[in-house]
Amino acid sequence: MKPQTSNFKLTTPKIGMPSSAMVLAPWTKAIQAAAANDFDAFEVVIVYPSADLDSITPHEITKAKAISEKKGMEICVHAPFFELNIAGYCQGIRNTSVRYIKKATDLCAALGGNILIVHAGNYIYNFPPGTTPDNYPLMKIQWDNNIESLRKINDYANDKGLIVCLENIGDRAIDKTFEHLLEIRQSVGDSLKFTLDIGHARLWAEGGVERGLKVLGDNIRHIHFTDNNGIEDDHLPIGDGNSDYSGFMRFIRAFPHIVTLEVLDIGYDPATIIRSREYFTKLCEINS
Repeated sequence: MKPQTSNFKLTTPKIGMPSSAMVLAPWTKAIQAAAANDFDAFEVVIVYPSADLDSITPHEITKAKAISEKKGMEICVHAPFFELNIAGYCQGIRNTSVRYIKKATDLCAALGGNILIVHAGNYIYNFPPGTTPDNYPLMKIQWDNNIESLRKINDYANDKGLIVCLENIGDRAIDKTFEHLLEIRQSVGDSLKFTLDIGHARLWAEGGVERGLKVLGDNIRHIHFTDNNGIEDDHLPIGDGNSDYSGFMRFIRAFPHIVTLEVLDIGYDPATIIRSREYFTKLCEINS
């Protein structure tokens, strides 16, 4: 289906379309749709089947970069996380995970992007309430593995002129709280920044988005804006869930970096992400 066009242009924030918004289509088709529909930015999300790092060709990279440069779209890359664990107990799994994330770093640099979004590793076991890396050795091993892997990733990305943005995940991830993110940054280095995921903050973080803004502050360099019904991380178009954005829309409206509308649509058509952008734009207008 031919991409739908829109005649509005919102200069602040920079609205990004993720390749996951039409995840059954190749990411190169998604970036064409983003350009045709005047998005300010594009996020290459390394998830199958849209984007497989081992299958991306130099020709595809050259073509995608030309599209983004012609339209003036900023590029960011979401490093792979499914099937990987940078905090795993097994060294082979950690090494493979880091290698793939470095490969995503190479892709981001080749595309002319400067933001790489990464997830912390996941805890393998369901630890009892009150368990911390300080009082439980198995948890401490994974915490330290996570730090070691992120140092390697961050140093590698910095050498290529990229900023690594660690996304708040919660749930089974190493970062259970916003304070954990700050502790990780303290160990990895000040060049590590953050992606604030609105949906994750609502579901798994004490104090929600407002607390995330307070704790992470100026170190937020990228935002995932999405909707859900307060139960699952649904990645719904904005307006399709029951999220209340009123407490932080003024911050979002003035945010000078990329706000990716993180829609997941198992299809080939950009209509859903365009509808999400229309609702997001109304929110920004109300809070301007």
